Amino acid sequence: MLIQYILLMRIHQWIKNSIIFAGIIFGRKLSDPDAILKSFFAFLLFSVIASCQYVVNDYLDRKEDALHPEKKHRPLASGKIDPSLALLLTVVILPLALIFAYMLHPYFFALCSFYFGFNLVYSKYLKHIVILDVMSISIGFVIRAISGAVVVGVSFSSWLLLCTFMLALFWGFSKRRGELILLDKSASSHRKILEEYSPQFLDLMMSIASTMTLISYIMYTISPDTIQKMGTDKLVYTIPVVVYAIFRSLYIIYIKNMGHNPSKAILTDISVLLSGLVWVVMVTIILYFKLPRVL
Repeated sequence: MLIQYILLMRIHQWIKNSIIFAGIIFGRKLSDPDAILKSFFAFLLFSVIASCQYVVNDYLDRKEDALHPEKKHRPLASGKIDPSLALLLTVVILPLALIFAYMLHPYFFALCSFYFGFNLVYSKYLKHIVILDVMSISIGFVIRAISGAVVVGVSFSSWLLLCTFMLALFWGFSKRRGELILLDKSASSHRKILEEYSPQFLDLMMSIASTMTLISYIMYTISPDTIQKMGTDKLVYTIPVVVYAIFRSLYIIYIKNMGHNPSKAILTDISVLLSGLVWVVMVTIILYFKLPRVL
């Protein structure tokens, strides 16, 4: 029972919340133990709250998920956990997580509360509205990024938030495309909103989102405001790594056909993981070590 509930909370999805740590990286607070500790607790609390939202979402979608070739194995869809009991446990865990979130920072509590409430609206209404269904998911990533900045008391770049939003849009549309391909004619019986999409339309949306992701990241690295705040103009050297990661993502979606499960696609692709690691190392070196000028 406990193991099934842990599976229900989708701990593997916590990787999405790692964007919270962007606050201490770009806020140049990696050498501040207090900031690191706050970011860790923010990550943990946000993850638990997000997991509670997953439970509620699975509770609402349990009948539709039972028709999905992969989601039918989820604890609620498969009947391994009684839906009412899962909901009861969530009602106990969620208030505790929100109380600790308030103790960490009142604004962080407000963002977590908004995130959970917004996702309830998403689960009930927004997920049934074409385009807004994917945009709603992207807004969740922006909230994560802002939360990470709030808990350590740093400002956040508009360009970086836009990059986060567009990247989430890219993966969101790729998931819809993957579901269409995977489910084929039974797609609408699992998720009715899929009737409103076509692979060609989603290809166009992904093309726009991936392009905007690269443009917004490039603009962030060369922005005078970024250069002034960070004290360096060398973040531009990380652009090739980001370009590779986007292109590799397109390869995963179109060649490996794993767009329907973005988290699994990222976690199981060594190249994406390595490019992410290289990017983090490069950003850390550029921001925290004084590099000589290149003539």
